[in-house]
Amino acid sequence: MTLTFTIQNIKWSGLSAVFLLLSTVAFAQKDAQFSLFSLNQLYLNPAAAGADGLTRFQLTHRTQYAGYQSTNPDDAGGALSTQMASFSMPLKNFGIGFYALNDKSGPRNDQDFKLSAAYHIPLGGGKLQIGASAGLFRQSIDYGKLRARDPDDPLIQTGVVAEMNPDFAAGVRYEADAFYVGVSMNHLLQPKYQLGAETATNPLPRTAYFNAGFNIELGYLLDIQPIVLVKSDISTISAEGGATVTYNKRFWLGGTYRQQDTYFILMGGISFLPDQSLRLSGAYDMVLGGNKTKAPSSFEVMLSYALSSPKFGKKTIIRTPRFRF
Repeated sequence: MTLTFTIQNIKWSGLSAVFLLLSTVAFAQKDAQFSLFSLNQLYLNPAAAGADGLTRFQLTHRTQYAGYQSTNPDDAGGALSTQMASFSMPLKNFGIGFYALNDKSGPRNDQDFKLSAAYHIPLGGGKLQIGASAGLFRQSIDYGKLRARDPDDPLIQTGVVAEMNPDFAAGVRYEADAFYVGVSMNHLLQPKYQLGAETATNPLPRTAYFNAGFNIELGYLLDIQPIVLVKSDISTISAEGGATVTYNKRFWLGGTYRQQDTYFILMGGISFLPDQSLRLSGAYDMVLGGNKTKAPSSFEVMLSYALSSPKFGKKTIIRTPRFRF
């Protein structure tokens, strides 16, 4: 979603508009980007379903290049935006999860719906998690948001053209008390989209992820968590990483550096309620280099609510000095 917003500043002519648009979409067809990637484990890797032994509900909103001014008056500000709702739950040695994502980039809109399942294998004091996800990926183009030099050209599409295809992902993850590490691959079958062009077959490129985090305890109240994310669609590679600091398991601050466009990202959050089950987190991206036509900031917010793992089988016997059986 990093390039397609620029097409709204271009005047198109004839059939070349369609092919240039589709080639631009194909080049920029990358997965949605999150600065709070360490908190969005399920989106990165289906093996994270049921991770942490918690049932978790999350809502995320991201606005990228906030304040970007488009020359198209019909485009409200031109900013790219992403919304996602996710759910994850452990079930004995399994984990299940679901997410629904909406990713808007100018005239293009991607919607991703995935159901994930993971099998948890005890190993070396931690858990080896093997997971897969299946769902639908919908892609659409609103040709009404493109300004043609000849509006009456019959070769230019009109209205919204949309297609939906099955989509699959798989991953492996290892989780212990002090760290996690995982690898995954998205768009395994590379679903193809024509979007109104008879000869175009624009596939979603396979995207590989490597994601890891560590927890270092500094005393009773302070924890430091280094985090890293590497992603690649074979032709390109992007890396980001940094660290967060958590105080009293309730307040946290952090910063990461993203290779693309030289981003520096500030982030933080707070946990509410006595059991710290409700958490509000946010991130602010600053562009320090790269394309200066973009506004130098993006922001992201996440609301998360967690429940303890459900218990199965017989209830635990509570013994007291009065009743010894």
